[in-house]
Amino acid sequence: MAQVGKMLVAIAAIIAGVAALAPGPGASSEHFVIVNDNDYYGNSQGNNFGTILKLAGTKQNPALEQVASLATGEPSVTQGSLVPTVQVVREGSDTCVFLADSAGARAATPNEISSFLYPSGKEVGSYSDSNVTSPELSGIIIVAQNGYLFAAYDGYDNGNQVSNYMATWKINAGCTLTLFQTYQLSDTDAVFSMAATPDGKTLVASYEHGGVCCIGSFSIGHAGTLTEHGPYYVFDAATIWGMDITADSKYAIFNIAGNCQPHPVCHTQININPINPDGSLGDGPTFGGDGSLGTAHAGGWVRLSPDERFLFTTDDWDEVTTLNFTESPLNVTYSGCLTELKIPNGEPSVISQAIATAGRSGAGRAIYVAETASVALLAVNEKTGCTTEASSSPFLIPDVNVNSASLVAWPPRGF
Repeated sequence: MAQVGKMLVAIAAIIAGVAALAPGPGASSEHFVIVNDNDYYGNSQGNNFGTILKLAGTKQNPALEQVASLATGEPSVTQGSLVPTVQVVREGSDTCVFLADSAGARAATPNEISSFLYPSGKEVGSYSDSNVTSPELSGIIIVAQNGYLFAAYDGYDNGNQVSNYMATWKINAGCTLTLFQTYQLSDTDAVFSMAATPDGKTLVASYEHGGVCCIGSFSIGHAGTLTEHGPYYVFDAATIWGMDITADSKYAIFNIAGNCQPHPVCHTQININPINPDGSLGDGPTFGGDGSLGTAHAGGWVRLSPDERFLFTTDDWDEVTTLNFTESPLNVTYSGCLTELKIPNGEPSVISQAIATAGRSGAGRAIYVAETASVALLAVNEKTGCTTEASSSPFLIPDVNVNSASLVAWPPRGF
């Protein structure tokens, strides 16, 4: 825990600012991004830890400053295609940081979720679900909502997909966790992304089943009980990665890569599905897929701006696209803005994955994008939603070889 001790010194000067991070619009002028860092290269294992970065600089030219490192003490084999694997939540008087680490049977604590108090950096504990029997996990996706932490476990055994699980954990005072219930998901292969509706009634996921892309949902009942709906097959999709949910909890938005016919490259396609009152998903419209939403490669991640006027999408071709969004009438159009991200260390490619919004109102002060061992930072034009990568971007995460797979902003977006 030497890293945590150093962290205490590093953040002593800003504790007064961090203490102001209670929920509520405009509660603080300071913004942070917390990254779940997977120090993982090929078949070798490194350590899993979190990095806390503070948003600095000016609104026109933002920058990132490292504040702290949170060490789990566990190895990591979490794959980079699953989000979110880090969550920050206010529970009573505590601010909790949860890091998912799925090193499976090789780890001291298999299928571990680590909990930290913030800003002290104290590790509260490592939590493992003994009901999850897969000897090797490819990832754990975690979503916090209404005092519960929902975890989706993706399992493998010698390279073969085995049963996957969903668990409900109760978040207690002091950021400890208590396992409430574990569910076996027989109809799910690999969960890619997951999100909870702002009203706390539904959990929505994108995943794969039998080589076919699917979406699904779970009604959240009393004490965090889950009732599964779906899977709902999306037959024209090659991959379904990122997703988001509207502030009124009525729509789930998916970024989809289609079958690419007749186009040589899969272009951005947005599918929007209504969330029914019982937690099931209905059929909804499809936008793009034919180049009308820009020339960016499809199948990446998507994030609504706080005012819901824009959709920011990322992909594995190092691009961020701004789309115009309206809910009434439901419509998605191309803004004409596409930003090609810088490539850290001159590497030939960047995995642009999880995306979060810095700011609780308007178009957002900036956006963060998780890349290969780094975080990209882009300023946002309030009127157009167009993005410009900061001159200081990307911020390289020290001691990380490959994956900065997932990140979350604090204070959170208003929904």
